Amino acid sequence: MPGLGHFLLSVCILGCILGSSGAWHVTMPSNIKGLKGSCLVIPCTFDYNQYPPVRPDRVVWYQHVSRGYPLVYDSWYPKNVIDIFRGRTRKADSTKGKSCSLRIYPVNWPHHRQKIYPWVDPENVGYSTYRFYDTTVTIDVTDRAEKPSIRIFGELKVGQSVQVECTVYHTCSTDPPTLSLNIRLRSPSTTQSSMSDGTSKTSMIGTLFITRERQTVECSARHYEGPTTSASITLNAQCSFAPLTIKPTSDEFLEGEVGKVTCIAKYTCSQHVPTFTWSDKNIPVSSEPKVSNAEWMTVSTLTFTVSASDHDRLLTCKVFFSQGKKLEVSVTLRVKRNVHFRDWSFTTPSTITGMRGSCIIIPCRFTYRNSQPADLRVMWYLYQGSSYSLVYGQSQTVDIKYTGLTSFIGSVPEGNCTLKVERLDITHNKDRFFPWLDKAPITSYHNPSQTFYDKNTQLIVSDRAEEPQLSVNGDPRVGEESKVSCTVHHTCPSAPPTLTMNGIQGADVTRGSMLSDGVWERTVERTWIVKEEDQSVKCTVSYQGGQKATSELRLNVECPYDRITMVEPPGETIEGVAKSVICSVTYKCKKNAPTIVWNYKDVQSSLQTKKLPRDTFEATSNLTFIGSLSDNGKTLTCTAQFSHGETSDSAILRIKRNVHFRDWSFTTPSTITGMRGSCIIIPCRFTYRNSQPADLRVMWYLYQGSSYSLVYGQSQTVDIKYTGLTSFIGSVPEGNCTLKVERLDITHNKDRFFPWLDKAPITSYHNPSQTFYDKNTQLIVSGKYVNRQNHHF
Repeated sequence: MPGLGHFLLSVCILGCILGSSGAWHVTMPSNIKGLKGSCLVIPCTFDYNQYPPVRPDRVVWYQHVSRGYPLVYDSWYPKNVIDIFRGRTRKADSTKGKSCSLRIYPVNWPHHRQKIYPWVDPENVGYSTYRFYDTTVTIDVTDRAEKPSIRIFGELKVGQSVQVECTVYHTCSTDPPTLSLNIRLRSPSTTQSSMSDGTSKTSMIGTLFITRERQTVECSARHYEGPTTSASITLNAQCSFAPLTIKPTSDEFLEGEVGKVTCIAKYTCSQHVPTFTWSDKNIPVSSEPKVSNAEWMTVSTLTFTVSASDHDRLLTCKVFFSQGKKLEVSVTLRVKRNVHFRDWSFTTPSTITGMRGSCIIIPCRFTYRNSQPADLRVMWYLYQGSSYSLVYGQSQTVDIKYTGLTSFIGSVPEGNCTLKVERLDITHNKDRFFPWLDKAPITSYHNPSQTFYDKNTQLIVSDRAEEPQLSVNGDPRVGEESKVSCTVHHTCPSAPPTLTMNGIQGADVTRGSMLSDGVWERTVERTWIVKEEDQSVKCTVSYQGGQKATSELRLNVECPYDRITMVEPPGETIEGVAKSVICSVTYKCKKNAPTIVWNYKDVQSSLQTKKLPRDTFEATSNLTFIGSLSDNGKTLTCTAQFSHGETSDSAILRIKRNVHFRDWSFTTPSTITGMRGSCIIIPCRFTYRNSQPADLRVMWYLYQGSSYSLVYGQSQTVDIKYTGLTSFIGSVPEGNCTLKVERLDITHNKDRFFPWLDKAPITSYHNPSQTFYDKNTQLIVSGKYVNRQNHHF
């Protein structure tokens, strides 16, 4: 009957007040708001470290009044709940084990300013019961629902994405409000969380792709069985402009043919219409706008007939947007020139550079508009104003400067007119070459426009070697494989320069390839295992003419280290007993030896370092740790501190009490003898070092090696051998812990007893030296009468 529990609760008030309320605590808000017509969840948890409830899942709520205990919620007696709460309350679902949360639905005005409190296991109250009515919560009823709030994360620019978060606070965690937005979000998600004041927070977050300058974001929150509230903000996004693009950027135009160049402007706001201007205003231009994926694009096309004067000319496109933004981009025109009034044309580089004493390749390609002559032969000339001196011609006299130095390495059928010049000399510097690809001799043509001057190749002969380029693949780390490359450009693939590396030992791979017309690249790549002493690498390039150049690269090798590991963690530690804890870390560089520190500064530790195989080192720290009860649950951390960075490992300390450190002692006889079928009295006295607990109870145990079996304990299960046979006849206030054992049996013979006089259970202590084995009383049960008095002391 409910009256019984409430009656027991009433008569227990004095006992509750005298009880150890510090063993219990209830956590819930002192005030909480509830929305009229909606639901209200009052978050509530309880905990204890002593006097556990018989039914921890039995939770009852009461109205806080001066007299009586009106029911607000009771799952056993729902009809006894007072009218304003009847049928409106239930226990709220919770993932927490010790929950006393209450759900009220629907909330009405009579609930306003009601002060209520929970009681855990009210049918089992006693001397040490917690005073639950001391912790109450007052309900404030309101008819105004909380409005949501909106936050924007990110830069507001058209064509970019930002994060939108809508949040509403409420007190109905079991049925939270439903959030909705007037815009479509990418990957939206909703989260629920609890606040420290008892309220709950519901949030929706997602990605918004901005497609226009101005738009309104509105968030609505529909509360459970309640009103819908909303909030809005206006987003003012900035317009953006992409860099201009001009095409083509590298293709050559053909002299005398029609060419097209396009200039592309991309922008995010349609009202910013661009205006195009070109550096050549006399060329016709067309433009048209397009839109794609929230980005506008306008293309301007310039059409012109290519002339020889266009070669190397800078063509510039300028764009003016209506809001004042100005952009421009340029391209240098490359014209593939034609020889006027002839049926063929050629292409060679305008300049080419080679080293003195080395060779040089002048790449050359030619084409015929019509059919190519079958017996065509290639000749090369040195340009000298109005005269032309031959530098290569089969069976013809060559200029003395180039006698024996030139050779044709092209292929006429393939349109290749490439020339090779060997043993370059300073006297060849700035000479200009051009090919002749006509059956008619060059002297039979008049060249008023000096076409070949505009289309020749100038030789640049250098006597100074350029430094090679050194690069490392990634960051070299000690003990790991790494690669370093040395690269140089040259013009003589038949006799390339020599590359040598110094400073590190490894295996080399040499590669060569054509980089562009007339320019080759030579690379030496060295693979090596990085060592601590590797400081730098040098690369030297040597040419046929004797020129040399050296580059040096600082390696800045890294000294890696592994994560420190607690190889021997403390595990479960006994109070007051020394424990060895070991942390170890391996590292690569001897100079990078770490310092290992512990977060316990006043304890003794040692540090040892040793060398392992493969140039690896290990540092080990041994900590001698003596734990106390105050250390239980704390973290023990070891940290290896290197010159650059640190690494840590931790373990949670688990300290078990030591029976040697208990606060009390007792005295009992070592043996005592009784007759089978009779009783026996085991005299016992005890003392406390400090004040004796007021609610101390005495228990007696049967010693069984590493386990302890109860032979006497109030309201607790006793070993079956002694069920109903033991009774306490001492006096706790007088320090008397005497035990009486009745109806002795032969099975009791040689059993060892000892008392327990602590509020903490015996299982929470560790007994490393079996103290109670040395301080117990052994029963001697005899089948014959023994004329012997019990021991007294």
